[in-house]
Amino acid sequence: MKQPHTPKQYFLLTFFFFLLSSQLLAQDPEFKVKSFTHEQTNLLARVEERLDDNDEVCAVILVRTAETGLGFEVNSGIVGNTEWKSGDYRVYVSAGARNLKIFKQGIKTIEYLFEIRPKSGETYLLELEVIRPEPKLAVLPVTIITTPENASLSIDGNKVNTQTKTHQLAEGEHQPTIEMPGYETLQQSIQVDKNKVFFTFKLNEVSNAALMIESDPPGASFYLDGINLGTTPISVFYPPGTYPIKISKEGYLTIENETLELKLPQTRKSYTLEENVGFLTINTRPEATVYFNGEKVSNPKKVKLTPQLVKIKVTMPKSADQEQQIVLNKEDDIVLDMYPDIQTGTLQVAVTPFDANIELTGDAGEHYTAQGMKIFSDIPVGTYTLKITAEGYKTNEESLVLKANEKQNKSIALEKGSEADYGIEMVLVKGGTFKMGCTNEQGNDCDDEEKSTHQVTVSDYYIGKYEVTQQQWKAIMGKSPSYNKNCDNCPVEVVSWNDIQKFIKKLNRKTDKNYRLPTEAEWEYAARGGAQSRGYKYAGSNNLGDVGWYGENSGYKTHPVGQKKANELGIYDMSGNVWEWCSDWYDLNYYSSSPRTNPQGAASGFLRVVRGGSWLDAAQDCRVGFRFIFTPVGRIYFIGFRLAVSP
Repeated sequence: MKQPHTPKQYFLLTFFFFLLSSQLLAQDPEFKVKSFTHEQTNLLARVEERLDDNDEVCAVILVRTAETGLGFEVNSGIVGNTEWKSGDYRVYVSAGARNLKIFKQGIKTIEYLFEIRPKSGETYLLELEVIRPEPKLAVLPVTIITTPENASLSIDGNKVNTQTKTHQLAEGEHQPTIEMPGYETLQQSIQVDKNKVFFTFKLNEVSNAALMIESDPPGASFYLDGINLGTTPISVFYPPGTYPIKISKEGYLTIENETLELKLPQTRKSYTLEENVGFLTINTRPEATVYFNGEKVSNPKKVKLTPQLVKIKVTMPKSADQEQQIVLNKEDDIVLDMYPDIQTGTLQVAVTPFDANIELTGDAGEHYTAQGMKIFSDIPVGTYTLKITAEGYKTNEESLVLKANEKQNKSIALEKGSEADYGIEMVLVKGGTFKMGCTNEQGNDCDDEEKSTHQVTVSDYYIGKYEVTQQQWKAIMGKSPSYNKNCDNCPVEVVSWNDIQKFIKKLNRKTDKNYRLPTEAEWEYAARGGAQSRGYKYAGSNNLGDVGWYGENSGYKTHPVGQKKANELGIYDMSGNVWEWCSDWYDLNYYSSSPRTNPQGAASGFLRVVRGGSWLDAAQDCRVGFRFIFTPVGRIYFIGFRLAVSP
């Protein structure tokens, strides 16, 4: 009698059939989506318009495959009558469809989630293939011996390790390829089965052929079979054969997808490269600066460029930047007009006396003059120095900022009197409140002497437009004590604080004025630009070289005053050239207890404050917040001064 199966036997049988069924399922063909792309230039969906249930124009999915008899479903929208034309199925779907199900009997169904959501009236291409697994074959150990032993071996296109002579190969036909420089390449089919597992191959030596390559123009990179042989002209020896080539040079079209047959005893070949450039011209104002992709262009006329997206920027002082981008193609000759509009404003100046002379000087070299009241219409925006003079009156000079489309009015009445002939020019500093000391723009350069940062208010005052010169000192004191002599317009130096008090006393007696040294707070407020401050690190700029003479650009000597750019108030050389005495006694802790209005410095001390840095110093010492000290009786070749006076 046949014995019934035990539970264990039932389990083993069930497991066996499960494995068998899994293997059978694994052998089923299955669909694979090779790619899904938006065919933006294909207008099929719009030409053969089809509407969905919502009367929206469908998108069309071109399903490209060699497989026939396919069925399709979508999660929403329509499929309708799927059409097959010219090798593609035309599947119509509603805009926004999420996925497409593709099925055929005998092939595992695929539900493809769109990487790009279809849009109404657009055409898409889905390339589909069917993967049919190869039946598994027995794997056998196969020994392949080559002569020479170190030849390169590939089997079925896959390179293998030649140190190992035995390779695991499936039963059936294989294609070994044996290569070695100086030998003929050997390609041969072998049939592997349990009786054929040992093979030997011997390569035949070959002579190399002479290869000579030229190009017009020369200097092109030449690739033979993917190997860069150098730049043309080239002369080498190489094994005969037919090889793919590539020739490339910047600015020229690359030659590729060609082959070269290399024959014995020599092969000589010349190639002509086609220039791959377009031309771009920008017409603009002479004072404008043109940039292509961030690079400054010195002459923007018929500039030769390789095909590319070009971002064009035209800048000009006192005008808004103009920007444009174009696609430059091969053989293009594009001309663009880009003329920035200069931003302007209007300044009305009324003067007393009525025939006073008006002089208006801009920060970009603009210069206007008039006699009597004047309307300066449509003048470029920027910082201007306005100077009013008249015989028998004191000169009035001030700085102003004119903004775009602004109409400013100035009414100036000159004070009667005369200026002494010492060439001392003063700038009115309108009072205001500012933060003094280690402010944000001073960065990490701050010293302890600049702390604590504190708020200070100063009243109106005048300060010297320039540092006092040797010529002005000699006019009052008789001779110059300066180290850098024979430079009358250079700042006077080698003068002590006490010497300056004598100079001021004589100057005031001659001019009937009350000149003095500025307080430290007045000096810093003026250096920062007063109420017109733009928050610069140095007096007038974040670039010290624009506004001051210091250790890196001075040649280690003083320079005539006023040669660098002025600050926001039209004051010169407040950073660099020479240190400048202030009236204050020095106290390390003064900032923490300083009065908030018109501080005058410590009540007493043995050192006086100097400010501004000099021709000898590093940039960090020329900052508007930096403090230095010196004995009031000391004289040295890098300390001078400028004057101040109260209204």
